[in-house]
Amino acid sequence: MSTRGFLLAALSCCVVSPAWAKEAPAAAKVASDSRTLPGGAVLTFSKDAKYELGRPIRLQLAPTGTDKTTVQVIKLTAGRVSIAIPETKTKTPKTAVLIQAPRKVSAVAKGGQSLIITAADRVTVAAQHGEMLAALGNDWKPLPSGVVRSFGAGVTTEQAVPAAPLLRVDSSMLLALNGAVSTQLHALPSKEIAYRELSLYRVDGSKRAKLNESEWRSDLQQLPALSPGQYELQARAVDRFGVESVASAPLSLRVIGAELPDGARLAKDAILLGRSGRVKLIGADGLEASYGHASIFIPAPKDVGLARGESTLLRLREPGAKAELGIKLEPRTMRAEVDIGPKTARWPGDALEIRVKLFDHSGRPLADDLKHKPQVFVNVHQVDPTWTHSGNTYAAKVAPAIGAGPWVVRVEVTDDFGDLAGRDFIELGANKTASND
Repeated sequence: MSTRGFLLAALSCCVVSPAWAKEAPAAAKVASDSRTLPGGAVLTFSKDAKYELGRPIRLQLAPTGTDKTTVQVIKLTAGRVSIAIPETKTKTPKTAVLIQAPRKVSAVAKGGQSLIITAADRVTVAAQHGEMLAALGNDWKPLPSGVVRSFGAGVTTEQAVPAAPLLRVDSSMLLALNGAVSTQLHALPSKEIAYRELSLYRVDGSKRAKLNESEWRSDLQQLPALSPGQYELQARAVDRFGVESVASAPLSLRVIGAELPDGARLAKDAILLGRSGRVKLIGADGLEASYGHASIFIPAPKDVGLARGESTLLRLREPGAKAELGIKLEPRTMRAEVDIGPKTARWPGDALEIRVKLFDHSGRPLADDLKHKPQVFVNVHQVDPTWTHSGNTYAAKVAPAIGAGPWVVRVEVTDDFGDLAGRDFIELGANKTASND
């Protein structure tokens, strides 16, 4: 008897046998469930699956004359089941699983990865990897590896198992100077899929922890904000019947952060740094680094500063890779223009007005608050006038000193790092006034 004929007879007996009720306890399942059956087949049921375990049967799944295979029997009335059976090099499978589904649909998984889905209007059988047998009633037909067969509304539909998505990101290395950063994920468009299942993992050495899982229904997806560290992305394509592809190859992401020293600031595309300041790199372990336009790369440093106190470009990359991430360091130099007047002032008598205008390293007005207010000295004694701040200008008045003089009034301005940014002085006497810049 042929394999098909033997199956027909044996399976017909199994369908009408009262063994379901008398020899195997009914076990309707409403929660997720994973079972390893005798023979090594691993069955994973969906949360909404309802099924019963039947008694094993013996079927000749290989050519006539070979040994019969013990087949585990499952009656699936709702939900879905994924079946994993170790493949063998022999012609005779060591084990197999027979699934009896609604609408007179049956399937035999003989090896590899298989999937059966029962929906309200159809039953779908997918040989994701490895061959199967599938039948509507007693019409048994082989189901080749990589093929989906769906039975519904009197029509049988066949199509390929979805291919794993092809993913890419705008940049595989991201700079998160403000704590976190996001980027866009792209997938190669496909008309054969309904959506994609996206998984985001954080990688720490050999450990990988899932952070997020979501459905992705377009070809473009904005990722959540990522803090410094290493990440991997994987996706599965899902077709209109609910059949998933294998997972895509992991797509690696690296997010680099920076811990700024006191006084450092962020500009649009650069870190403004003091002459002796050092920026600690976060998440750069294992990367290579180069500076400026140099072609030689070395292991990335733990921290970085200005080269010779001048503008510096740090370039980072994965070892041997072409894609690079640039970090610009600029001197955070502040220039202060100090004006003391009026130039004709005499003491004791006229009050002095002091105006300090601040500019950044590019000559643009700097409206930031000073860490330390300008210092005012009368001769060798420091005085503390009341300062006002508007835009990039600090202003104050100094009352005249009492006495015979002469007097020297000196103003000094320092930046956030304590470096001198500007100064001026004026000499005052009862009978003459002189000013030097």
